Amino acid sequence: MAQLKTEAGYQQRKVVYRNLRNNKFEDITEMLGPPATIPKASRGCAFGDFDNDGDIDVVINNVHDTPDLFRLESHNKNHWITLKLVGTNSNRSAIGSRIRCLAHGESQYQEVRGGGSYISQNDLRVHFGLGNATIIDRLEVRWPNGLEEGWASLSVDRFLTLKEGGGRALTDLREKPVAR
Repeated sequence: MAQLKTEAGYQQRKVVYRNLRNNKFEDITEMLGPPATIPKASRGCAFGDFDNDGDIDVVINNVHDTPDLFRLESHNKNHWITLKLVGTNSNRSAIGSRIRCLAHGESQYQEVRGGGSYISQNDLRVHFGLGNATIIDRLEVRWPNGLEEGWASLSVDRFLTLKEGGGRALTDLREKPVAR
């Protein structure tokens, strides 16, 4: 019986799909060219804003090779916010925190997670794409210890650190309508 030298030593090209927003996806790998089209033994990836420019980049781990960095260079006018959560009573990295972002009538949810892929760690910061929203009406955080608090009327296109205990009780925020 033959055995592989490593659990993941065989090489393959990457596959990158574009969401067509009609329940279908399109393979755009060939449009990207190298390094996506170069066969490598790739077995893990991590997502985060590597160059701190407001968009999400991807690092792919390759077995017995250097990693590949895919930097997104977006020149659109869409807005965003990236949040670093700092726990004081919960764990310092705030792993397990759940965040709700309300902006321009839309709600999005994210969670601070440890790990992500095989031998990989995603950025612990949480990123929200906001489209054409120019203000965040409200951010709500449920910390791992159960504390729920929020922040209101926040500006966009920036990195923001939220410290556990630094927001307002959600009941206080929900009682007052958000000015538009």
